[in-house]
Amino acid sequence: MTIKTQGTDLYAIDPLTKAILVVGCFTSLDGIDTSIAQIETTCMNSSAREYEAGLAEPGSASFGLNIDPQEPAHVRLHQLKTAGTKLLWAIGWSDGRIVNSQGDLEGIPPTVTQEGSLSAISLTSGGSGYTSAPAVALTGGGGTGATATAIVSAGSVTGFTITNAGSGYTSAPSIALTGGGGGTGAAATAVVGSEVDFDLPNTRTWITFEGYMNSFPFSFALNDVVKSTVGIQVSGDPVFVPKVIAP
Repeated sequence: MTIKTQGTDLYAIDPLTKAILVVGCFTSLDGIDTSIAQIETTCMNSSAREYEAGLAEPGSASFGLNIDPQEPAHVRLHQLKTAGTKLLWAIGWSDGRIVNSQGDLEGIPPTVTQEGSLSAISLTSGGSGYTSAPAVALTGGGGTGATATAIVSAGSVTGFTITNAGSGYTSAPSIALTGGGGGTGAAATAVVGSEVDFDLPNTRTWITFEGYMNSFPFSFALNDVVKSTVGIQVSGDPVFVPKVIAP
């Protein structure tokens, strides 16, 4: 199934306020990739050059923007570019849109996982015989409020949805899975975030990456709006997170 570009959203985390910045009215997004360097392993008796994969070399991404000086996110992004601040970015694909209270389509946004909150649940065994989702109980870890639900497919637990990340955890809480219509054997471990990050709804496809803005030019042309093509120096490998399709 192909995915339309219309309906894509771009987000960043403001490192000062820990709030989500929604990059409104961006018009293009390109170059989010890393190339793999080569390490030559050719011997003198080889008939051709030989190579192994080396380190990933992040490239430069860019996004087009119709600039609105009354849009707080646009102003804040320019401030962060001037400061040379590295940001966490998330691209939400168009396969995660819902109808809002006004009857319009809008993208499902990410939230922010704070330090000391539940950031992930890692499945260590899917078990068998489950006819319904088992209850997920999280205890210990020094924090409170974390909740999650299990996802079952073909009689096994296949994943989890964190419904509340909680707060105040100094270590990973333990996880107990109970019920589920007679199923047994499923087990999982919790992961507590040590830093601020995106909490991505699994009902949408995502690409996340890090990078600082290295250019933010203003473009004025006849019979046009004020635009910019913002450059981002990517750091590390982008992460591709496909949408989870319910069975």
